[in-house]
Parts: sequence; C-alpha cells; structure tokens
Amino acid sequence: MIRPNPDADAPNPPRQHPIVRLSDVDVKLLGHTVLHNINWELIPGEHWAVTGANGSGKTSFLRLVAGQLWPNAGRGTRRYDFGGDLQVDAVQALGRITLVGHELQDLYTQRKWNFLAQEVVLSGIFRTDVPRRDAEPGEIERAAEILDELGLTHLAQRPFLELSRGEQRRVLIARGLGFEPEVLILDEPAAGLDSRARQRLKATIDGISAHTTVMCSYHDSSDLPDSINRLLRLENGRIVESRAVARSSTPAANREPTRGPGTRLSRSNARNTSLPADPVPAAAGRTAAGTDSDVIIEIERGEVWLDERLALTGIDWRLAHGEHWLVRGPNGSGKSTFLRMLHGQLRPALGGSIRFPGIDNPDNVWDLRRQVAWVSPELQAGYWYPSTARQCLYSGFDSSIGQTRRMTAAETALVNELLDQFKLTDLADRNIRTLSYGQFRRVLIARAVVHEPRVLLLDEPWEGLDHENRKLVNRELEQIIARGTQLVSASHLAETPAPFNRLLELVDGRIVGSSVLRRKALQTSEHDSPEKRRTRA
Repeated sequence: MIRPNPDADAPNPPRQHPIVRLSDVDVKLLGHTVLHNINWELIPGEHWAVTGANGSGKTSFLRLVAGQLWPNAGRGTRRYDFGGDLQVDAVQALGRITLVGHELQDLYTQRKWNFLAQEVVLSGIFRTDVPRRDAEPGEIERAAEILDELGLTHLAQRPFLELSRGEQRRVLIARGLGFEPEVLILDEPAAGLDSRARQRLKATIDGISAHTTVMCSYHDSSDLPDSINRLLRLENGRIVESRAVARSSTPAANREPTRGPGTRLSRSNARNTSLPADPVPAAAGRTAAGTDSDVIIEIERGEVWLDERLALTGIDWRLAHGEHWLVRGPNGSGKSTFLRMLHGQLRPALGGSIRFPGIDNPDNVWDLRRQVAWVSPELQAGYWYPSTARQCLYSGFDSSIGQTRRMTAAETALVNELLDQFKLTDLADRNIRTLSYGQFRRVLIARAVVHEPRVLLLDEPWEGLDHENRKLVNRELEQIIARGTQLVSASHLAETPAPFNRLLELVDGRIVGSSVLRRKALQTSEHDSPEKRRTRA
C-alpha cells in the first residue's frame, strides 16, 4: 500500500536516533492535565499498540506524538528526527506523521464534507484537508489502487457521509495512506468495524508495517495485528507499562489474506451468521406483538433512498410494548439508516409507511424527540457547543445542543442522579472536549434519558467503550428498561448484551432474520444498592 523504495527489501541499518523522543512531558487540555511525566521514544521498525481504559490518555498521547498537541511550557521536551536537524517544533511532524481517528471522522460530519470516497482518498494524495483541485490521471490511478487494495473499490463513487461509520473509518485509513507518511497512527482503528472488516484491517496494518512505522490504540491487547512488536499501557495519563511483544511465528502464507503490495483482500460480503444463545426463530421482521394497542412504532413496506441509492427495502417491522431490539448486521447493512427512520429523520418512499401509534402527537417534531430519543456517533460529532458534562445532560431536557435555560431543582436533582449512575460525577465539570470518546458517549446516553423517553434508539452505543464501561452501560440500560423505556440498538458486535430480547438482522438493506431471545437472569453487583437490586428484580 505504501510504495516502498526500490531497495526497500534490503536490510536497513538501525537509525541512531529515534523518530520521536518525549522527555518528562506533561500535556493540558483546557486547563485539565491529561498526560503526566511522559518519557518515551519511537525507533524505526517499532510498531506500537497503545492500550488503556477510557480516559487513560490514549488519544492525547497519539496527538502529542503526531504534533497536534503541545507539551506544557516550561517542562519536558519533544524532539523529532526525520534524518536532518533535530526538530523541537511540529512543522515537519505534521507532514511526516499521519493520524487517523475519531476526531478526523467527526470533522467530516461537523463540516458536512460529503465528498465521494475516491475524492477523500485524493485529498490525502494532495496532502490537503479536502480535494482542492482536479486530479491528474496518475493520482486517480493511485487513489483507485489504494481503495482496491483495502477492498473498498465498491465505495469509490459513494458520498462519504452516506457510508456507515465503519466504512467511513476504512476510507479515512485509505486517505491516510495517500500521504505516504513515515509514521501512520491509527486511533482505535477497529472501532465501528464488523468482524470481517476487523480481520481485513489487521491484514492491512501488517502490510503497511512492512514499509511504514505504525502506531495503533486499543482498549486491550487481546487481538493485535501480527506486526505489532511493542506495547504501551496508560492509566490516568501516565505510562504504567512499556515492553516488547513477541511477533507471530505463523508463516504469512498460512494467515488470513495479507495486504502487502501486490496482494488483494477478499471482497466477500458474507455476513456474520452467529446467533446469541437461545434464539427463538420468528418470521422475518415480525414477532408476536400482542394486540395492536401494544404497538409503539410500525413500518410497512419501508424503502429509504439516500441520494440515488436504495439503502433500505422491503422493511416490515413493529416495535411493541416489552420488546427491546438489537439490530445487527455488517458495516453498510443499513442499521443506522433504520434507526434514523425510527427517529423521524428519514421517511419511507412512496408506497411505504411508518406509524407511531404509541407516541403522543408524533406529527410535532419536538414531542416526537422527547418521546423517541437518539444517540449516535453523528450526534456526538455534531455536539459542537462548548459545554461541561453536566451542561450537556441539562441540554437533554430541551433536546438542544448546549444548555439554553436555568434548570429547576427537580431537573438538577435528576441530572445529579444520572451523573452518579453513569459514574460521571468526577467528570461533571469537565469540558466535554477534554473527555475521551468513550466518556463522552456515556454522557450522551445519560443525556438521552433525562425525560424518560418512550423509546431510546442507540446507534453503536458500545463503540469506544472499554470492557468495564460496556458493563456499566449495560447495567444502566437495565435501569432504563425498568423505568419503562423501550430500547432499539444497532450494533456490529457478535455478542448480545443482556437487556435485549429481540434480534433483527440486516444485510444489504434487507431484513434477513428476526428472533425472540430468551433473556438471561440479570446479574447484580455487590456494589449495587438494595434499591437498584429491587428495581431489577
């Protein structure tokens, strides 16, 4: 993927100096110290996995290495060596180190950069934020080559903002390769990817690492690419572990499809057909809903077009009282589009319909928003107003971006309760832009339930969450159910969290399966209060 030099296969003598050296570095964001006393260096040929829980400082560390954040003045140094004079500023680094992560992906949403996927890759080849000129034939050929080798040719002429979150992430990695960087940094590269795309990504990283220094962040080190040979672990903004990782001894020919130069990735779009424990088959799209009076939302012959592409077709489905649906499918299957239709953002094409018999006054958009809440990566990207975590929760009362009025005593009490339940009290007065991606996601879920909506739509709610915070969110979803809210959640993950009792499977915009799930007995924690345990019972 990265074009090697003609003598790339010849052994290179080790460089005497690291590409990046950090000595006693602290970093602050909006007055809050996010990294403490960082001592670390990056040597050519080292490929690092940076691991840690939500809020540990992974993204800030990667941005520091990439030159996007500055060390605190008066303490510590950061030096770059790209083969010439040593650099203490980040001018060269910004051209030689490429970072791909949530912030870049969110920027496209915030600024409505809806270029074709091929144009996004061309912007990397141009080394510009957006495509600013007509491409030459050789550049178009190069962009097509990158997309082809990442298995993305079928997305080349698709508008970026109409791609799934996982598809967008892969296109941005392709854009990053267009820079031909000396160091490629991928922040949570597997976030939002289905299992097949994750395997492709690992093969891609292994191919890139043959010619480029690679750094990737992960929540844990359980499933790293074979090329990763160093591991750094952060806790509370401090390095607590730095060590070598044994490289895989599996011959490359015996691995899953590799992605080195001249190889091609599998284009199979077969879906993950594994089902959670104890499924009970039902007719596709329909489950027993009791009487019509139990129905909250109903779709008949639903088709949704995005631009000139049919994104959903033949959707017959209903949400009834007591049902909590997990909508599962590979990247690009239509999960997010399905939730947007339930939220009223998209309407079925002529000949289809969506009704809200269980929602009061659904024709009034504000009444609909209060009763059908929505949390998604797009909401997170678009929440641009400078707010503390507490103010963000306050904004949920009015479905606004930012707090718009003084809160009542009752509203303040409820927000305090939610901050405690979602383990956000210590973050309550922090600016949301200083929170990790996973921490901000928990804030937005708490914001969505301030007025106890009739239906809560969650688009990839576990994206960006570490294991402990996934468990925390699942426990709180149980509490949300206990207060009378119905859940509909989209996820590419194979596992089925306990709160859900219905499974809907989508592939290529169609319903291919629908199941009733036997819920497992709810687990209580020794730290739960008696009141919470009684609620769960």
